[in-house]
Amino acid sequence: MAAETAFLLDLGILAVSALIFSLIFARFKLPIVSAQILAGMTVGPFALGWVVDQTVIGEIASVGIVLLLFLLGLELDPVELRKIAKQVVPLTFVEIGITSAFALAASYFLGLTLIWSVIFAMAVSISSTAIVGKIILERRMFQAQESKFLVGLMIAEDFVAVGFLIVLSTITSPGAASASQQFTRILEIGLGGVGLLVLGYLVARYLARIAIDYLSSYEVDLEEIPFLFALALGVLFAVLAAVLGYSPGIGAFVIGLSIRGKQSRFLTEKLSTIKDLFLVLFFVSMGSLIDPFLALDLGIAIILALALVVGGKLVGGFAVGNVLSRSQHNPGIRPWSFGTWLVPRGEFSFVIGQFALAIGLISRDIFSLIGLSVLITALVGPFLQRLVEPKMAESSHLLRPQKDETSEQ
Repeated sequence: MAAETAFLLDLGILAVSALIFSLIFARFKLPIVSAQILAGMTVGPFALGWVVDQTVIGEIASVGIVLLLFLLGLELDPVELRKIAKQVVPLTFVEIGITSAFALAASYFLGLTLIWSVIFAMAVSISSTAIVGKIILERRMFQAQESKFLVGLMIAEDFVAVGFLIVLSTITSPGAASASQQFTRILEIGLGGVGLLVLGYLVARYLARIAIDYLSSYEVDLEEIPFLFALALGVLFAVLAAVLGYSPGIGAFVIGLSIRGKQSRFLTEKLSTIKDLFLVLFFVSMGSLIDPFLALDLGIAIILALALVVGGKLVGGFAVGNVLSRSQHNPGIRPWSFGTWLVPRGEFSFVIGQFALAIGLISRDIFSLIGLSVLITALVGPFLQRLVEPKMAESSHLLRPQKDETSEQ
C-alpha cells in the first residue's frame, strides 16, 4: 500500500472511530473528550491494531499540540490575568501542591522511580481547560462568580504546566550528561527562552500588528490569506522554540500570548475553522498511544492510584473553594462543587506526558498511566458534579440536539 494511501486510511479510521464513540457518548450524556480518547485507544496499536504507524500518530499529535497551545495563548489576556493573579495564583499553588501530594502517593503504590513520579504527579495535577470550559459555555455560566475563579485557576494551572515543560526542556535524560554539561545546557536554554520571549513581544508589538491590519483588507475576498498568516506565525515560533531546545508548543504559546486585543481575536477567528479538527485529532492520537492492558499488569494498584488521582483534585479544589467561600465577596461558591469542577484532566496532561516520552524521560507505560488518568477523570468528573449539584450538573458534550423554537410556537 502506498504511503499516501496508508496515511489517509489511518486518518479515516481515527476519524470514523471518533465519530462512532462520540455518538454513543453523546447519547448517554458522557464527555466527548473521553469518547475521542477511548476511540484512539481502541483502534490503536495496543488494542485492535488498526492504526499502528507511530510516526503518523506522532505527527498528528505534534500539530495538534502546537495549534492547541497557540490558540490557548491567543485567548489569554495578560492584563486580565494580572487582575486575578493576586488572589488566584497563591491558591493555585496550594491546590496543585495538594493534588501533587496525592499523585506522589499514587506513584509510591505503583512503584515508580523519582523522576517518573515527579512527571506523573505534575501531569495529573493540571485540570482540563478544554473540558471545563466547554461545560461553562454550554451552561452559559460566564457571569457566575464560581466560573470566574474556576477559569482563573485553570489558566494559572496552564502557566504552571508551561513552566514545567520549560524545566523538562532543560533535561536530556537521566545520567546522560555531567553536571557541568547539564548546567551549560540549562544556561543556554534559559538564555534562549529569554530571547524567545523578547522576540515574541517585538513581533507581536510591531510586525504582527502591522501585518494583521494590512491583511484584514483581504478578509472578505481572500479569507485564505489571513488564515495562512495565522497558521504560519504559530508554526514559525514552534519551530524556533524547537531549535532553541524547547517543546514546539512553548513557542506557539509565547507568540499567541504576546498578541493582544483585536489582533488576537482576528487570528483566533481565522484558525477557528480547524481548531475543533485538530483538537479531535489530538485527543484521538493521544488515546492511540495508551496501552489499555497496562492495568491488567498492575492489578489493584492502578485502581488505588486512580482513586488517589481523583481524590487529590477533589480535596485540592475543596480547599480552594473553602477559602474563597469564606470571603464576603464570594458567597455563592460551594467548596465541594468547586472541587468536582476541577476533577477532569485533559490537554496539558497529555502535552507533558507526550513531551517527556519524546525526550526519553518516561516509558510508554508511564504515558499510558497518564492517559488512563485523563480518561477516568474525564468520566468521573461529571458524575461527581451530578452528586453534588443534581439539578445543574450535565456532562459536557458537543452533540446536543437543538429544538427549533419557532416550531413550538
